[in-house]
Amino acid sequence: MKSSGIILTLLSIIICLSSCKNQEKAIKQPNDNDIKVAQMVIDAATQREIGNTETACSLYEAIIKQQPENSLAYYQLSSINYEQRNIARAIEYNLKAIELNPKNHWYRTQLAEIYLQTKQIEKAADQYRAVIDLQPNVTEYYMELVAIYTEANMFDKAIEIVNLLEKRQGVNEYCSMLKYKIYKQLGKQEKATKEIEILCKEYPSNVSYLSTLAQNYLSKGEDKKALSLMKKVEEIDSNNIENIVALLELYYKKGEINLAESYIDKLCRNTQMNFEEKNQLILTLYQEKVDNDSFTLKCYMGHLETMAKMYPEEGRLWQFLSIAYMRTFRMADAYIACKKAVEYGVNDLDLFKNCIIVQQVNDDPKEIIETCDKALKYYPREVIFYIVKGHNLNAIGEYTSAIEVFEKGLKLKTRQEDYLIDLYNGLAEAHYRTEKYDQAWNFFEKVLEISPNDFPTLNNYAYYLCIENINLDKAEEMSKKTYDAESRNITVADTYAWILHTKGEHLKAKEVLDKFLDSKDNWSATVQGHYEEILNAIK
Repeated sequence: MKSSGIILTLLSIIICLSSCKNQEKAIKQPNDNDIKVAQMVIDAATQREIGNTETACSLYEAIIKQQPENSLAYYQLSSINYEQRNIARAIEYNLKAIELNPKNHWYRTQLAEIYLQTKQIEKAADQYRAVIDLQPNVTEYYMELVAIYTEANMFDKAIEIVNLLEKRQGVNEYCSMLKYKIYKQLGKQEKATKEIEILCKEYPSNVSYLSTLAQNYLSKGEDKKALSLMKKVEEIDSNNIENIVALLELYYKKGEINLAESYIDKLCRNTQMNFEEKNQLILTLYQEKVDNDSFTLKCYMGHLETMAKMYPEEGRLWQFLSIAYMRTFRMADAYIACKKAVEYGVNDLDLFKNCIIVQQVNDDPKEIIETCDKALKYYPREVIFYIVKGHNLNAIGEYTSAIEVFEKGLKLKTRQEDYLIDLYNGLAEAHYRTEKYDQAWNFFEKVLEISPNDFPTLNNYAYYLCIENINLDKAEEMSKKTYDAESRNITVADTYAWILHTKGEHLKAKEVLDKFLDSKDNWSATVQGHYEEILNAIK
């Protein structure tokens, strides 16, 4: 509450010389004492400005000794004491200043401020009421008093002051909106509606008032009235974002889905709202339907595609779009969307997982390895990325690197059996390819300890034993178990037939593969080669 330099000093002199309690009607010439006090006022103001508050206080106290009825000195002492948090003294001095000059509104507003800061709400309000009596044409004082009452939840008194202002100024926007807000807080819906109706009548092209009244009608269940107003707003401003949102929500609530969707489309094309806000609003509207209703999912996907043209570098948009594409089995589109989401800075765990799924479309192991490396920068303890990276390193023949990656994954000590099976299988494959057969067999055995009926493992383990021409009885037992479970799988059948052939049981091997002769044109080169060799062995 520091004084404002020279201007305040000059004002102080004027007050000092012209506002004594028993002011005379005729202007009299200042005497020597008046001049001396005026100089002391200037000195005190100067000392306060440069931070010498002690000296300033001493000067103001001296002024009071010279002029006991000098209200300004008390006013300034109150201000200084308040700054120093001497609240009781500040109030005492301020009350004295008002006693000496009760018509000075500056004194009263300062005291009101002190009361407000010390939570003496009613006393502060009393001062502003007195100020309004003194300055009835100053709107600011009414506003201050309304704010005081509103913050103190004294709404009836706030309305009283607004009505007082309205009586003086006539019906106006400020008063009507104030009363509207207060009535809303009080839950007096009818009175709130009446105030907005007054404004809409007075300002028929004001979309803000029309929209507010429409929302009021909606809250009362008067949808027809609300819709009429919304349509009027649309005529005035077809791109008004609040109105578009209100219309799409109303139509969706009424079950008029096609109309609602047309306004969602308008929302998506509107530039007044960002993507995140639009997307959140749409998802809030759709709720669980976006997950379990194909029509809603298709609509959502279309809206995302519309927004993608407006926000081509919005990573989160591409992430949501990739999910929509995956759910509709548009994997090539999902692949592109995932790449863009990562490119534009989305580092979400689920996004990276989706990326390595859809990247199978291109069947590019190096690209998948690159995605895993990006993911591991952010999620170094996510085992899935070690697994996928390791298997793709195996796919391009980098077996030593694959072993290192799988071993890093094992060090995370996952308890998830599926992950352990994948890690052990990857290590078995890499060790087998680097001719470390004992390690390969060991990891295959680890898988079977966890899951004795893991058929891919049984098939591969049996096949590799057969290739190495060792432990053929065990190989046959594992392969037979797999074949019995998946007898229509040509890969499984080929393994079983080849083991039988290796053991010299050529006719049984032929019988196994003969069951697939109707699809012989689709056999892989490996299966065809095996079958030819079996036939040659029979001849």
